[in-house]
Amino acid sequence: MRIISGIFIVACLLTASCSTGKTPLVIYELARQDYHETITATGTIQSVNNLSIKGPQDYYGLMTVDWALPEGSRVDAGDTICQLKSDDLTRMLDDQVRNLETLKADLRRLEADNALNMAVLEAQLKENQAGMAINSLDSVQMQFAPPVRKKLMELELAKARVLERKLERKFLAEKTIDETEIRQMTSRIAQVENRIKTLEESVRGLTIVAPTAGILTASQLLGRIVMITGNGVETELGGYPKPGAQIYPELPLMSLPDLSEMEIQFNVQEVDFKRIEKGQPVAIQVDAANKLQTTGTVKSKSLAPKTHYAGSVRYKYYEVVVGIDSCHTLMTPGTSDRCTITINHIRDTVVAPTMAIFERDSQKIIYESVGEKFRPVPVEIGLGNSSETIITKGLTGAETIALVEPPHNFILKPKRVIHE
Repeated sequence: MRIISGIFIVACLLTASCSTGKTPLVIYELARQDYHETITATGTIQSVNNLSIKGPQDYYGLMTVDWALPEGSRVDAGDTICQLKSDDLTRMLDDQVRNLETLKADLRRLEADNALNMAVLEAQLKENQAGMAINSLDSVQMQFAPPVRKKLMELELAKARVLERKLERKFLAEKTIDETEIRQMTSRIAQVENRIKTLEESVRGLTIVAPTAGILTASQLLGRIVMITGNGVETELGGYPKPGAQIYPELPLMSLPDLSEMEIQFNVQEVDFKRIEKGQPVAIQVDAANKLQTTGTVKSKSLAPKTHYAGSVRYKYYEVVVGIDSCHTLMTPGTSDRCTITINHIRDTVVAPTMAIFERDSQKIIYESVGEKFRPVPVEIGLGNSSETIITKGLTGAETIALVEPPHNFILKPKRVIHE
């Protein structure tokens, strides 16, 4: 700004000197100062980690949106942000609950029937054992009984032993069958219970909660798509979920940008892109957030250019990403901002207007004011741009110099040279 003001004064002085015919006092007073070269660009704030919130993974028929928090709502981790509903899922869960109750009733009835059968067999076995004991007591009488009677008693005892073995085998077989039936019924009950747990988990999955703090936005992974179902009903996919909208498994519902780490993305033309390097400091101002000011650093820049057409004119630009050092709560994704990138910053150096540097015999010179005359001073230059340039050798910063080349009759012979 100081140099621009000086140029304006130069123009005024030059006009005045030409009209009077006096020495053209087109001068500028040097002073040691900081050289600060910047590039200004407008960008958009975005989240580094953009979480995509999707619908339930499992598909249990038609799912629709019951309600959802408005887009742009700020939420904390664990907050309920959307409620889905599925009549098919609710009906399946009710059916399985009734099925479980029926199976448990069948199990109780089976256990009772098996217990009764085992009790009958056990009683028969004990009755046969008692008969055999009685026959054993009559073994003394068998010694004095007639042959026919003795033979009958022996046959009855053998019959009792056969019946005992038969009852024992039947008892063991019935016990094995009963245990198998109980295990099968218990297994079916466990399967239904697991199915109910899965369905209950799916019902809980219809309640969508925020995994982290952030601001709810429309999903960027899926555009607005209109599908026509088999019955001719139009269904819109993408965008922010609305009450009554149909939801499909694994399709994104909304996005939740992580506000703890954000960055800025902007585009620059090739001439500025070449001067921007990773790690350069950036001053950031967010006008929409009460002109909030913060700092950042150039994080990355894309080497692949993008093309923009304005009519028949083609423009080539590059994408630059700036990491924000400290994220304020007023900084929200999608907000525009102004970034001032510091390309070079050198403290306490001699800075001269670029227009005051001339070239004579392949050497850079500056005309130093000496009274009403000007002496050409050979200089070496460093960093610079179209408005100002660093003088590395030849001047101390306390000189008064000409901003335009003086007439020949006002130029003194050079007395200074640059020493290595």
